[in-house]
Amino acid sequence: MTHRGRVRPANEDTIAVAGFLSAVPEGEPVRLTVSSTRPVTCLVADGLGGHADGARASRLAAQVIVDASPTFADSAAIVAAVHRADADLYADTDLHAGSGQPPSPGAMGTTVVLLTVSGENATCVNVGDSRCYLLRDGLLVQLSQDDSPPPSVPGPAVRTGRVTQTLGGRLTRVPIHPHVQRLATVAGDRFLLCSDGLTDYLPLDDVETCLTGGGRPDDVVRDLLRRTLDAGGGDNVSALLVTILE
Repeated sequence: MTHRGRVRPANEDTIAVAGFLSAVPEGEPVRLTVSSTRPVTCLVADGLGGHADGARASRLAAQVIVDASPTFADSAAIVAAVHRADADLYADTDLHAGSGQPPSPGAMGTTVVLLTVSGENATCVNVGDSRCYLLRDGLLVQLSQDDSPPPSVPGPAVRTGRVTQTLGGRLTRVPIHPHVQRLATVAGDRFLLCSDGLTDYLPLDDVETCLTGGGRPDDVVRDLLRRTLDAGGGDNVSALLVTILE
């Protein structure tokens, strides 16, 4: 499910599941059941707010990765596709700069977090601060790594809204270093992929309550969205729940 939130004028997030890209009415969940005998890739891309064409950036990155996903036999292939998406964003920005159109406020860019499930194994890859969580045996753990500045004060991390690496997003290209986490899956595993529009407003305890409540997947993502909007909903919100059935 994806939603523009209560403040932003447009939704710059893109969700993809097994080749399906989000283009649905806001707030309406889409449910898919797919076999993981071949690699199944799920992702959330969050276009950079305030930059040029954030929605186009997230969709372009998602499409590049989705097109490459049938080749995701190992983590190296996934990381290569993420690098390709990064390169394509810079190439697209350069084309726009040479088109004679009015200058953009910044290079278009996006974060991305993706999960590829193949058989009994899963690989999580991320760049930026969109997240992937795993719920197993009642324990919620974060698999992705946030690319964000360290907190300036001691204690729990205080979000600054800034990210230290993204796909595209800079006027001069800089190398990216995707984070990779591999693990074996078991029946009953629940993975949550989400944009920071959810985690910036919803405490982790609330996320865990939603995921452990035993509700149907559709109801879980509805509850996540409702709680996020009730907490302010100041950004686009995307939640993608992946459940390993067997």
